[in-house]
Amino acid sequence: MQTITVLALAATLTTAAAAPAAYYLTAPSEDPLADTLRDYGFVPIRPPSNLMHVGSLYYVDPEVKHFNAICDADPADLEGQVVSSRSWEMQQSLETRGRFATGVKVDLGWLLNGGTDKDYVVNVRSSLTDVVLEEIPLGPNWSIFAKMMEKPQCSQVAMQYIHVGGYVCQGQKILKATAEFKLDRDAQSRLEASATAKAEKVKDIVKLAVESQSDQSVIDKEGRLLAGAALEYGVSMNPICLAPPDGRFQRILPRTKLGRMENFVLFNIIEPILPGHDRVDVAQGSRDTQRTQQGTGRQTALNR
Repeated sequence: MQTITVLALAATLTTAAAAPAAYYLTAPSEDPLADTLRDYGFVPIRPPSNLMHVGSLYYVDPEVKHFNAICDADPADLEGQVVSSRSWEMQQSLETRGRFATGVKVDLGWLLNGGTDKDYVVNVRSSLTDVVLEEIPLGPNWSIFAKMMEKPQCSQVAMQYIHVGGYVCQGQKILKATAEFKLDRDAQSRLEASATAKAEKVKDIVKLAVESQSDQSVIDKEGRLLAGAALEYGVSMNPICLAPPDGRFQRILPRTKLGRMENFVLFNIIEPILPGHDRVDVAQGSRDTQRTQQGTGRQTALNR
């Protein structure tokens, strides 16, 4: 009865804490790329890179912004398990909804007829194309996790970071894509109407600006300005991350501000006040680990 009362209080506290801020925390951000990635279950990788891998174990900070590798999966274990595929539906959505600012500015005033637009500076926008997903099924991923946790350098670091806040999770999906650089529609229309330079000249100017201001190579492919290499823009972890041995709630990576706040209340306010008995095994492999440790302890006692 006491446990039921505490759990009821916990649910009440969580609801009360979340309700006042629900509108603000679920409102769309000013980052359409991140919003679109989250709609598909991915967490944005900032900055985009090629450093993350499916199967590997990561420490994720409480804000779900940074990923620190704990242990990489053995390439031999990944062989034949990772599936790569194109996603046309996601690509179309990212091309139309996921435009993002590159921070690159181009002065095009000198290309326009007349003297009223001498300071016409525009921002170069970008969207993602050639979207490829890498995914590993949950079953093989669990087997890879078990092998990594047999290594002391993996298990000890994972258990250390599981108690400092944040999450210890295993990568399950990676979204790779190539950035395409464009001027916004207003700039394109204005240049088409009154520019003295041809479209190819404008394209060369944009290409030079991107390469000089962002340290990124750009190639002209069939009239499109594309990044010279594909990068990883989003990651999706296993649905359930590693939990502390005494954890009472599953560790699920939040995708929204509201989710982060709910997890903070659960893990930092409610969980510490719950009774210590009736523990729920929510960590990957936690039950097997405990049984192994108990068996080892009994055997040691017998040997003595």
